[in-house]
Amino acid sequence: MSLRKLGSETMIYGLSNVLGKLLNFVLVTYFISRLMSREEFGVVADLMFWTGWLIALLVFRMDTALFRFASRGDYHPGAVFSRLDGLVQRIGLAFLLLGMVFSKPISTWLGYENQVPYVLLVMLTIFLDVVVAVPLARLRQFERAWFFVAVNLGNVIVNIFFVFLLLYLLPKYPQLIENYTPWTYRPGHEVGYYLAAVCIASLARFLALTIDTYVTFTRPAEEKLPMDFPAILPENVNKVPSWKTIFSYTAPLTLVAVAGIYNAQSGPTMLKELAGTGSMIDNLTYSGLFSAAMKIAIILNLFITAYNYAAEPFFFKQTGKDLATADRTIYADACRAYGLIATLASAGILLFLPWLSLIVPVEYHSGLVILPVLLCANLLFGLYANFSIAYKLTDRTWLGGGIALIGSIIIYFINARYAAELTIWAPAWGMLACYAVMCILAWFVSRKYFPVDYPLLRIGLYLLLALGATMLAARLEGADNWTIAGADAGAKWYIRGAVFTLLLAAFGALEHKWVRRTFF
Repeated sequence: MSLRKLGSETMIYGLSNVLGKLLNFVLVTYFISRLMSREEFGVVADLMFWTGWLIALLVFRMDTALFRFASRGDYHPGAVFSRLDGLVQRIGLAFLLLGMVFSKPISTWLGYENQVPYVLLVMLTIFLDVVVAVPLARLRQFERAWFFVAVNLGNVIVNIFFVFLLLYLLPKYPQLIENYTPWTYRPGHEVGYYLAAVCIASLARFLALTIDTYVTFTRPAEEKLPMDFPAILPENVNKVPSWKTIFSYTAPLTLVAVAGIYNAQSGPTMLKELAGTGSMIDNLTYSGLFSAAMKIAIILNLFITAYNYAAEPFFFKQTGKDLATADRTIYADACRAYGLIATLASAGILLFLPWLSLIVPVEYHSGLVILPVLLCANLLFGLYANFSIAYKLTDRTWLGGGIALIGSIIIYFINARYAAELTIWAPAWGMLACYAVMCILAWFVSRKYFPVDYPLLRIGLYLLLALGATMLAARLEGADNWTIAGADAGAKWYIRGAVFTLLLAAFGALEHKWVRRTFF
């Protein structure tokens, strides 16, 4: 698999991610931010934080374990898949049963004492998303990117349909359900209806992947492997790694995943508890403001996620059986490509923020002041993802766990110490400090155990060009605040468009030879 192949798969995954998130962002966020109060919007953000955290914990990074143990010829990919998938299914089922039994005390602990159905819906959604983790990883491993796109876009479309139905149509036309079913629409339960829509979408994806797994992988020992898979020796046809081998590899990665969710999504929850005056209503308002800024920053995350979807299985395949002889240049080129696109995307988000911000209600615009900090933090996270491949390839995942733990301690300390004073700025600066430290530590690990000549000075130049373009646009407009100049009024599209075109030309002049040589 070449870097060109990595680029093409990143584009395919990006299509899924961008279209899915764009549809979800434009339609779902539009509806829920206008049909819910800011307090209810904060409740949704809080529950989604716990959802992501628990999914990361329960999957136990068996998706990465699949890439590790099924990519070097020591074990048959089908046998590895069956072992890992069965384990995740059992873990998910046990979690669901325990969640149903203890749903009432859990809802009380979360601060939603009278909303047990919220907890039950979240528990079921978590179960459905956990048990599809390994089948989704299998699609990435076998380069079935287009089916991956179809499944995940289908999930988003089903979600949008039911959000529109439950939060928009039924309040206006309750007879649609009351005349044909025994159910009655109950106003004032918008959060519950939103969670139900998310759960139904997860169920649809689960059914699609269950059918595909049954049809495609009924007899894993006889399935056809992609051409670039290492040869499987006859004695390894049904061989699987031991539980000790699996868990010693995945346990630190689980810490990385859980800490990663905390680092990326703890802002709304910490603000709910610590921000401002301490009033729950005020704190949920801060939580909603921070979440609105994150909704804009997630545009950069679309690319980062698509890149990681394609890059992780690609990097494992690239090394083959012998790490010592692996071509390190391709890792440096991949990082260079990431830096080029990520800095360009960050500049584009800031330059075109006056129009992107229209998706977010005006009352949330005051939270967009933190957007440059969030974009810088997310860009550093993408660099960390490049550097972190070193401890995954060399089976030193405990180093990754330590780095992630340090990052979480940093972000927790900054939030706990400064959230009351700085409100939404505290989690933004906390994320930036967290990812900066993690990026530096992961780079040192890479230098020691899997040296790659990453083009850091080149990426630094990209950042300077992007920063200069953003500041130039603000100066030409005469804006006082370059970070969100014109977010509400006064932005001149022709100035911003011309500056962005100038930035594209600068990047093209700088890198056109490398791009042509590497990708064409």
